[in-house]
Amino acid sequence: MHLLLKSLILFILPFSVIAEEFLPSNIYQLDSRFAHHVIVVEKSTHKLYVFENSDSRPKLIKTYRIATGKIAGDKQVQGDEKTPEGVYIFKKFRPAKELLASYGDYALIYGAGAFTTNYPNVMDVRAGKTGGGIWLHSANDDSRVDKRFVSRGCVVAMDADLKEVSNYIDLGNTPVVIVQNLQYLNKDTWIKNREKISSVVHTWATSWKEKNFNEYISQYSRNEFFNPRKGNFSQYKRYKKAIFSRTETPEISFSNISILSHQEYAVVTLEQDYTSKLIQDVGKKILYLKKDENYNWKIVAEQWHKLEQKQYMAFVPSPRFFNENQEALVQSQERKTSNIKEN
Repeated sequence: MHLLLKSLILFILPFSVIAEEFLPSNIYQLDSRFAHHVIVVEKSTHKLYVFENSDSRPKLIKTYRIATGKIAGDKQVQGDEKTPEGVYIFKKFRPAKELLASYGDYALIYGAGAFTTNYPNVMDVRAGKTGGGIWLHSANDDSRVDKRFVSRGCVVAMDADLKEVSNYIDLGNTPVVIVQNLQYLNKDTWIKNREKISSVVHTWATSWKEKNFNEYISQYSRNEFFNPRKGNFSQYKRYKKAIFSRTETPEISFSNISILSHQEYAVVTLEQDYTSKLIQDVGKKILYLKKDENYNWKIVAEQWHKLEQKQYMAFVPSPRFFNENQEALVQSQERKTSNIKEN
C-alpha cells in the first residue's frame, strides 16, 4: 500500500511541476495600473483567455469560446474579412442602444454591445495594413460563435460571456493580444526572453536619467525608428542631443511596467514621471520594439499621453458597462483615451 501511494505521488508531482514552469510567450510582465488584466485571443482554437496580474506574472483565470473573421489569416487590407493579429488596447464601449441608433437593425448582430480597439496600431500602419472597426462584440444569436468563422474581422463572443469578460476591461488600459497560436515557453526560456527586453528598457531609462546620450540613443533603431512629429532616427537624434546638452538634469522615474509581445514586435508600457524647471508631468509611455539584423531589441516607435493624476485606485473586476447607471463612468473613461499621441 505504501509502495502504491509513493508511486502515485511520483506520478502526479512531475505534471504539477511542469504545469507551473510554462508561461505564455506573449505576456512577459504585468503591472497594477495598465495591464492588471490581459485578454488573449487565440484564432487557431477560437478561444479567448483572460489573464490577471499575479506578482507581475500572468495567471490564467478564464477561458471562453469565440468566433473570428470569415477568412483565415492576418488582416492586411480594408474589407478582407480577416481578424488582425497584434497587441492592441480597448478604446471605447458601444452599448446596443447606441449601435442601433447608428446602424439600425443591422446592429442587432452585435448583441449587447461592442468594445472598439485601436487597430490599426502604430506597427500596423507601418506595415501598410488598412481598415478599421475591429471590435470585440457579442451576438444576438449565440450559435454564430459555434460557426467560428462568421465576422468581417471582429472577435465575437456569446452574449453572457462578453458581459463577464467586460468585468476585466479598463478602457484605454486593458490590452488585447490577438495571435494565431498561443505558445508557452518553459520558465527559463521565458525569463531569458523577458530579460532581453527589460534590459533594453532599463538601459534606456537609466541613460536618460543619467544624461548618457550615447547609451540612450543606442537603444533606438537606426533603420526603423520614426516619429511623426520629430522625424526619422537622424532627426530625432539631433532633437534629443539638444535636450541632453542642457545644463539642467531633470528628475525622471518609471513605474508600472508591462511587457507584451507579438510575433513581430514587443510593446512596453510604463508610467513616466518627469520633472524639470520647465515641465512637470506624469504620463503613460508606450515603447514599440523590434529585433534588428543582429537580433537585438531596439525601439522603433514610442507614444505618450498625459495622465490626469498620478494616484489611482487599484482595479477591481466588476460589472460597469452593462449597467445603465454607469454610463457616465464609461464616458469618462473614454474621454481619457482620446489624447494619445506619439512623442
